[in-house]
Amino acid sequence: MHLVVQRNTPFSDGDAARIGALFQAVEGCRIHGGGLRYTLAAAASREAIHELGRKHGLDTAVIESFRRLSDFKLMVFDMDSTLINIECIDELADLVGRKREVARLTEQAMQSGAVVYDTSLRMRTRLLAGLPVDTFESLYAERVRITPGAPALIAAARQAGLRTAIVSGGFDYFTGRVRAELGLDADLSNHLEVADGRLTGELLGTLINADVKAGHVARMCRELGVPTSDAIVVGDGANDLKMMALAGLSVGYHPKPVVRATVNVVIDQLGLDSLLNVLGASSAGPDRR
Repeated sequence: MHLVVQRNTPFSDGDAARIGALFQAVEGCRIHGGGLRYTLAAAASREAIHELGRKHGLDTAVIESFRRLSDFKLMVFDMDSTLINIECIDELADLVGRKREVARLTEQAMQSGAVVYDTSLRMRTRLLAGLPVDTFESLYAERVRITPGAPALIAAARQAGLRTAIVSGGFDYFTGRVRAELGLDADLSNHLEVADGRLTGELLGTLINADVKAGHVARMCRELGVPTSDAIVVGDGANDLKMMALAGLSVGYHPKPVVRATVNVVIDQLGLDSLLNVLGASSAGPDRR
């Protein structure tokens, strides 16, 4: 088992030795991008490794065998709190004075797979009833910010020949805007019903929950003629777990605890493009620890 650690400040030789001892590594080396790669002396749970990394301000990646970016064929992203800085449903609720109530329901849904996600989402969207859809554009312009490193990661994935997609429990107005802005190939998300220019509070079509997300990842892989192990999935919440479980590489960006415990890669300190260092984790030189 291999471990890659990164952070937003350089590692000294002393840091490299201390971190190696902390994780009980048998050997290590520097990698491109300034991170460190180690071989672990014994198997350890992802949860334990990521928790140790969190306590010491380190982004951690637990990898059984390294694969280059070009070894994968598909990269799938959740949107809210992953590709963008906000939960769109919470910000829409703010426009009707219901943000606290909706944000509480959102947090419950993202933190625990035990929450009935479909029921929670319908409860939240019904609180948006009456909101004019012409407010979406100003909300996007004023509140949506692309996650640091996302443009570079997506550009690199496309250059390496990967298909890229958003698979989100959010809403199609926003996923469409983000897809166009970042140049992804496709997006799948929920569609809010509109009557007379205002939200009715209901959803149209298939509700995009954890099962549908996973099914869509599997379908895209079938269309590409590749196993799901050739997919990279990036997300943060409980409704991403099923599609992450299919992937050859699962990545949590500021992940909720239930996600942190299971993913290969946790990114807390750096931008999304730091994943490129993990996917190209070759030695930067002979400097071994």
